[in-house]
Amino acid sequence: MEDLLWYECPANVFEEALPLGNGALGAMVYGKTDRERISLNLDTLWSGKPRHYQLPDAQDAIRQARRLVLNGNIAEAERILEQKFCGPWTQSYLPMGDLWIELPEGEIRAYRRELHLDTGIATATYRIGDTEYRRECLISNPDQGLFLQLVSSRPTDYRFGLTSQLKHTVRNGQDGLLLFGEAFSDIAPSYASGDRPAVYDGEGIRFAVSLGADTDGMRVIEDGTLIIRNARNVTLRLFADTSFVAWDRIPDADPMERVRQKQIAAAEFAYSDIRKRHVTDHAALYDRVLLTMPLSPDPRPTDLRLQDGYSTGLAILLFNFGRYLTIASSRPGTRATNLQGIWNEELYAPWSSNYTVNINTEMNYWPALPCRLPECTLPLTDLIRDVSESGRRTARDYYGAPGFVSHHNIDLWAHTTPVGNHGKGCLSYAFWNLSSGWLCRHLFEYYEYTLDADFLANVAYPILKSATEFYLSQLTETADGLILSPSTSPENCYRAGQNTFALATHTAMSQTILAELFDSCVAASKLLHTDDEFADAVANARRNLVGVSVGTAGELLEFDAPWEENDLHHRHVSHLYGLYPGESITPLQTPALAEACRQTLLRRGDESTGWSMGWKVNLWARLHDGDHALKLVKDQLTLIDTTAVNYHHGGGTYKNLFDAHPPFQIDGNFGVTAGICQFFLQCTDGELKILPALPHQWQEGKISGLLANGNVTVSVEWKAGRLCSAELITPIPQTVRLRTPDEVSEITLAANIPYRYQPRV
Repeated sequence: MEDLLWYECPANVFEEALPLGNGALGAMVYGKTDRERISLNLDTLWSGKPRHYQLPDAQDAIRQARRLVLNGNIAEAERILEQKFCGPWTQSYLPMGDLWIELPEGEIRAYRRELHLDTGIATATYRIGDTEYRRECLISNPDQGLFLQLVSSRPTDYRFGLTSQLKHTVRNGQDGLLLFGEAFSDIAPSYASGDRPAVYDGEGIRFAVSLGADTDGMRVIEDGTLIIRNARNVTLRLFADTSFVAWDRIPDADPMERVRQKQIAAAEFAYSDIRKRHVTDHAALYDRVLLTMPLSPDPRPTDLRLQDGYSTGLAILLFNFGRYLTIASSRPGTRATNLQGIWNEELYAPWSSNYTVNINTEMNYWPALPCRLPECTLPLTDLIRDVSESGRRTARDYYGAPGFVSHHNIDLWAHTTPVGNHGKGCLSYAFWNLSSGWLCRHLFEYYEYTLDADFLANVAYPILKSATEFYLSQLTETADGLILSPSTSPENCYRAGQNTFALATHTAMSQTILAELFDSCVAASKLLHTDDEFADAVANARRNLVGVSVGTAGELLEFDAPWEENDLHHRHVSHLYGLYPGESITPLQTPALAEACRQTLLRRGDESTGWSMGWKVNLWARLHDGDHALKLVKDQLTLIDTTAVNYHHGGGTYKNLFDAHPPFQIDGNFGVTAGICQFFLQCTDGELKILPALPHQWQEGKISGLLANGNVTVSVEWKAGRLCSAELITPIPQTVRLRTPDEVSEITLAANIPYRYQPRV
């Protein structure tokens, strides 16, 4: 079982600490032996407040730019959009603070710190002299708090404190400490901090933290410090909350009252009960999927294993870590995972630790449905609902259009307008307006995996329709067909003569997202027997959309013509959206386009940022090339040395298995976990494909509990590189088309009765 991260020394930096979370409250546990640090985050602690940005000349700018691009004057179109269309930045996800513990000092022996993925518990054990020390930390979803048990074999003294980088005060409470803080009402991204200073104006989100202790020792509270003396057992109870209410409401809730309610609810349980409730809750999700392969036991610490590079065991551990992070960072009722999940220690976090929705936020949720964690995707659904409301104003004010639209950055306040702050060159990322289309994919996929008709009717379809209404209004008719113009391909540019441009008349990604969105909207309409006339109009537009093209080198063209790539090895491969996460390009139905995708990947190369390598694992798997996909998994397991001065360079994996963009971005973790799922099960072409991309190196194994379209749970066993058996079970009677490496067959499934498939001998 590869469910354990462990180390023989404490963490020195954030990228070595171990993550805990319940979707809302997050912690990074360092495991230090002199002054322990546990850094704290809360999913609703962001800078900012409700606001809507509007640029008065935006509608004129987009109309002018469209005419200019269609007439070939790209430079002038870009100048106009930069100056009149790309406005203020999003807000930032902020660190809440730190829990500090002053511990007895001395010569440390037999040190070991661990993160148990199957229980969601972090531990640290060691000896000083003949005294044994053990710490155990968890963040409970049922009891909504952080619980830390400290046990020593002899009576021990401890000092506990709370701090924050934000404006705050610490007060003595009746049983412990209380921290009250305030977030910035405005802050710029780290790369644009000169644009405006971080501002406190009393209108930002407020937050509160309480720290109490159960102990067999003596408790003293003085000067903002909790002191425990002469104790063998101490159990800390930490609760936190903010004043956030909703994306469009002033954050005026009482955070301390919310904290008190959590305290009261958990007070009736002893730590042993809290621990049991936590483990049961966590295991109910984590144990749904099990991947096993024959392994030689490797008793070494995780960081030493990483130093030696890839092993099958490490790949399984990375797969399980991605599932663990999904459970720890995204639970029903919490906010969607951002660029760093819920774990961030910096006031000026990389890229504001926001929702970057030109791939990164979507990638965060790629493994959730295949790994049978549909409830963990609900925070993303909530974000999309917020955006579908906020984005109506953006569609109206910036485009004069119906429906809703969002661009490449979103924050807690459902920011949907283009960012860039009028900066030269911002068009390559800021203008892109297809995130509303991409986010809709999640909604329809949720229905496809769960067959939840109420969700389709009441949540998914109204949003799909609204997004479709916007894009229909923005289509331009050309001699070749309908295009979304002007368009960009996220964060990439092309060369035309001596110039470099981001804008094109259309791009492969824009056209593909629209095609798949329109298909989903029409399918939903037919399933719900509603809006027939609208569906017919959408289907007609879909038929007339300009499709993707193949270049002279056999590659899929990213832009509207075979322009020279500005960066041949660019991290984004946006034009391959139709291969993955989309389904409009497959080796079976569109072999020529699939081959063009292969050539594109070969030209781009494997080496890239961590999240990009995670994306490529999925792309190669969708091409049914498990060996190349596994090669990307091996590349992603490259250890990034945090002791080096420049350790924020080079994609790979940190010692705590966090993905290195660099710096840390959590999407790479989720990308590789999703990609490994693709080795064993794919749902494309109206089929369930079993072992479509099994690497030759993985000759024997079993995976159980994957989820397929139709709410079908699938388990697969293979030996000598060949399928031995597959088991399918569903609560919904249905017939599925099953493709294995040996045959294609129609399988009739009865409700809740396992169907065992075995290939013909």
